[in-house]
Amino acid sequence: MEKKPFPPKELQKSWWWRQKEIRRNGVNGVDWPAAEIAARNYELLRRSPAGKGFDKSYLQLSRDELMVIHALWVTPTKRPYRYAFNRKEYQEKGWTPIFENQHRQWNLRLADKTLIVEFIREIRLLRKIQKIRPQHPLKGQKYRGVSWRYIEILDRMASAYKKPFSASDRHMASVARRDAIKYANQYKRALAEWRNAPNPLAKFEALTQAESM
Repeated sequence: MEKKPFPPKELQKSWWWRQKEIRRNGVNGVDWPAAEIAARNYELLRRSPAGKGFDKSYLQLSRDELMVIHALWVTPTKRPYRYAFNRKEYQEKGWTPIFENQHRQWNLRLADKTLIVEFIREIRLLRKIQKIRPQHPLKGQKYRGVSWRYIEILDRMASAYKKPFSASDRHMASVARRDAIKYANQYKRALAEWRNAPNPLAKFEALTQAESM
């Protein structure tokens, strides 16, 4: 039985990255836009034969699954913070130090402005000690995000919506399929390491090693 034409608007309903709220404010609960490339890679791997078992979209993933994905594809230096479970990271240059006997607490009853001023003062002091200059945003340039076109082309080609595809589109689809398989294999390995780790500390160390690969 021949499939009916797949209306583009109906196809686009599954493309959550096009939602106005997400395009404006990003995905809640994650470090967006730093995590956008991880979200794109995950959605791309789902389109590969090796990723058919991953039915959940990025928005439906559990906290642990998100942690594995972000460890794989979010550049650590772009994150505003990290969880340091490896002792080698406690005094790593470029990050605030961790002291095992530290007992400082922040006063949550104070106004945000007061806390921000004190926090920034301490960060600047630590930068001075480590002789680190902060990165400056590029003036006049807007963050463009990552390209989701690879996924959208694959979805169009897989649907019953038949649209003439250019040579450029076909080449992009070929690249997308190759990358999708690569990302699927990376994610499967990382997920297996995470699930087989005996304790939370070992899990975080496994993810740290995956980041450096």
